[in-house]
Amino acid sequence: MINNNTTCDNNPNCCGDKPATLTKSTSTSCLLDADFAVVAKWIIPVVPENTVYENHCIVVKKEKILDIVKYSDLEMRYNVKNVINLKEMNTDSNKDPNVEYILTPGFFNMHAHSAMTLLRGYADDVSLHDWLNKFIWPAEAQYVGEEFVELGTQLACMEMIKTGTTYCNEMYYFPEVSAKVIQESGMRATVAAPIIKFPTCYAANEDEYIEKGIKLIESYAGNEKIKISLGPHAVYTITDEAYKKVKELSEKYKLPIHTHLHETHIEVNGEIEASGKRPIQRLKELEVLSPSLIAAHMTQLDSNDINLVADHGVHVVHCPESNLKLGVSGVAPIHKLLSREVNVSLGTDSAASNDDLDILGELRTAAYVDKLSYNSSTEKLSNHVCTPSYKVLSMATINGAKALGVDDKLGSLELGKMADFIAVKINSFPVYDPISHLVYVGTNKVSDVWVSGKQLLKNGKCTTINETALNSKVIEFTSKINSTRPNTKLKVIQ
Repeated sequence: MINNNTTCDNNPNCCGDKPATLTKSTSTSCLLDADFAVVAKWIIPVVPENTVYENHCIVVKKEKILDIVKYSDLEMRYNVKNVINLKEMNTDSNKDPNVEYILTPGFFNMHAHSAMTLLRGYADDVSLHDWLNKFIWPAEAQYVGEEFVELGTQLACMEMIKTGTTYCNEMYYFPEVSAKVIQESGMRATVAAPIIKFPTCYAANEDEYIEKGIKLIESYAGNEKIKISLGPHAVYTITDEAYKKVKELSEKYKLPIHTHLHETHIEVNGEIEASGKRPIQRLKELEVLSPSLIAAHMTQLDSNDINLVADHGVHVVHCPESNLKLGVSGVAPIHKLLSREVNVSLGTDSAASNDDLDILGELRTAAYVDKLSYNSSTEKLSNHVCTPSYKVLSMATINGAKALGVDDKLGSLELGKMADFIAVKINSFPVYDPISHLVYVGTNKVSDVWVSGKQLLKNGKCTTINETALNSKVIEFTSKINSTRPNTKLKVIQ
């Protein structure tokens, strides 16, 4: 329990500083008021790490976490307007009285191109080169616009909410559209102002991207749920001049910089051929490496690269499933990064390359891939072992919050933080360690989601999005995309 002393809101002297020894017969005027409480078998606060509350509940008041208290003590301490016992409220749970729930902080998807959810499965089982050049880029050139981004982001928000993501670190064209859609869904996001040296449907050159980015920054200044970052695409698509402007804007507005870095060996070798430097060395010389930088992928790292990341406080986003599917010929050396105390978070990348936005699944894959990477390495670290499950869970929660500079309010279940948390239904037993069970068992399913105390998912159903209507729009829109999709070897019998 967090709050050990109970006092009355209107009369502090009623209970004073005495230990909370209230009984059920005590007047309700001596109880603290709360908006609601959610009861679960296990609560994983993430901070402190590797800790679980059993048979407790989260108490919420005015969008924030007021307390985590034993369920048996709730009535003696709080006057709660609504007590949500998930085993009783979620009707399908009544079919099996053994079903239990875990409460955990909402997940951070730290690298997302949400609108590309409309291209889920558009190109599979091809090389990365063909995936981009023959499928994805031609499709984007033909179809990406405000309608595409609005519909694709709506679809992504629905999927992220249903799989427990409450905060996404977004990067795509028409960010003002993405920001509007995400806010309407009830989620939180940091939305990148995209910058690339090539003309696209959104802007003609780097100067225009930056000009639009400044307008986006100013339009969302002070917004509680939508923050803005700068999104230079990658070293091979950004000039030195643009990087210098990004650094200047980041310092002026105190914004994160969200970029792809060391994603493939082709990227690294190409930069060495072009400039004689590895990509991260180029960014160092441009003074872009700093705690403001959030670098996605990072699969191609040698010891010098890792030293640069650690020494400059760069945040890393691990995207294991996308990297595995696209065959980037490398795995981010998470155990090595963590041994240098680098802050590592987790992302899905786009549904076009993953093919889902499910952070629970990403947790499991990240844990497995790290073990493979560690056990396959010829260099064993004396001060580190395979990353334990509670550290992997931190990658999906508090570490993302740290990278975005919001860990004072989000990322863990602590008194005074925002009430952003999720309920995960446990179907498979036994459960010896709830944290490892959450990370490794693939039958777990997110049932309920709250952001700022508002319920966005209730027993598996979105409360802010009409799922049926949205799916109908998606099917209609993507039928046009499918009509121009390059031929594959798939045999379709009609």
